[in-house]
Amino acid sequence: MAITVTRLNGALGARVDGIDYASGIDAATLATLRDALARHHVLCVEGAPMTPAQHLQIARHFGEPEHHDFYPNLGPGLEHVTVLDSTKGGRADMWHSDEQYLAQPPQFTFTRAIELPPHGGDTAFISLCAAFDALSPRLQQCLDGLQAMHDYAQIIEFAWQVGLVTAAEVGKALQSDRQTLHPLVTVHPPSGRKTLFVSPTYTRFIQDLSFVESKHLLALLFEHVQRPEFQYRHRWQPGDLMIWDNRCTLHYAVNDYDQRRVMHRISVMPPAA
Repeated sequence: MAITVTRLNGALGARVDGIDYASGIDAATLATLRDALARHHVLCVEGAPMTPAQHLQIARHFGEPEHHDFYPNLGPGLEHVTVLDSTKGGRADMWHSDEQYLAQPPQFTFTRAIELPPHGGDTAFISLCAAFDALSPRLQQCLDGLQAMHDYAQIIEFAWQVGLVTAAEVGKALQSDRQTLHPLVTVHPPSGRKTLFVSPTYTRFIQDLSFVESKHLLALLFEHVQRPEFQYRHRWQPGDLMIWDNRCTLHYAVNDYDQRRVMHRISVMPPAA
């Protein structure tokens, strides 16, 4: 059976069908996935029997998998496959790109549906390339060359506001090394398109602007990127493997379910300098 790639909507997203896992994942299949991801930025690989080792094989084709210290994993030989369990805090219901506060954030994420609630639990995505393209040329020019601070402590502050952590934990997060500056506008290497790199979850301020300027410009950008025409919302099916490019997308795990939701996730880091 031939592998097919079907576009899912205007801004981003495509579905990949026809991978024969029983016969193994060959170089041609991996090349098809890489090409499709470069063009569509978010892929849904059809739900089919796949071993964790095959999940890891696909991820390794794109780079070096990240070993998370703060999530459980599948154990020896599969330490890079983290387990996101909604009954153990594995929810991420905010717009973000993974670990934007790192100097070198993960480039790609590979998440597979293991156990799904009977309804709800979708994941939504935003194209930051489409969002940049839709800005006026004057504003594009203004943003290009600016840098923004991305800070892990900001999400801890949000948790403090709703009583989930203490002020001391906020202080500890602020003293960590989980803050970094990134250009507000970058170039997505495979496509050559300019893309915003900003999220309401981690982006704290724009460097070299006043407090008021930074606050209002970020508020404008946060509202702008969330326009529906830049989005794709995925309704998971058992076994689905979602692959997305963190360099040019945001994602949001919709928290509208009560029953258990379990995912296996692999993050892939950029090559070492």
